[in-house]
Amino acid sequence: MEIIQGGSGHVDVAALIWAHAVAVRDGYDEVPSLEEARPGVESALAKEPSLLLLALEGGQAVGFLAGGPQETDTAYVNYVGVHPDSWGKGVGEALLRALPEVLIKNGYEKAELLVYVDNARGVRLYERLGWIKVGDPAPHPRNGRVEQRYAFLPERGLEGV
Repeated sequence: MEIIQGGSGHVDVAALIWAHAVAVRDGYDEVPSLEEARPGVESALAKEPSLLLLALEGGQAVGFLAGGPQETDTAYVNYVGVHPDSWGKGVGEALLRALPEVLIKNGYEKAELLVYVDNARGVRLYERLGWIKVGDPAPHPRNGRVEQRYAFLPERGLEGV
């Protein structure tokens, strides 16, 4: 597996991965269209296009990570998406292991993300890789699903994790 820096030309591929992933994760009857999935990924990258990482397997994108600035020294990871056909193959872990170098290179002291507490796969992965819970879980403002904020300090790295 190869992790590469993405760019504006990769927004559609990332949006389609996300559409497939959420359809399976959340039990949708249909996969959201590219037109439905694209705006969120575009918005996440609008202020920090350097925080788009793609995981390639055999030259094909199978996962991505996207985010942008939250505060001056904090990056917000909006998306860690893996196509369901690649779940359980270490794609999310590879993307998260590549993140500290990108954060440091771009001057971020930490990263944060939100994960639904019922997303057991995601919660296990973040905690195993050293992400730390911040505050109490709270309902998402639009859908009411409970989510937990996590933080990561890149200078601590992932050694021994």
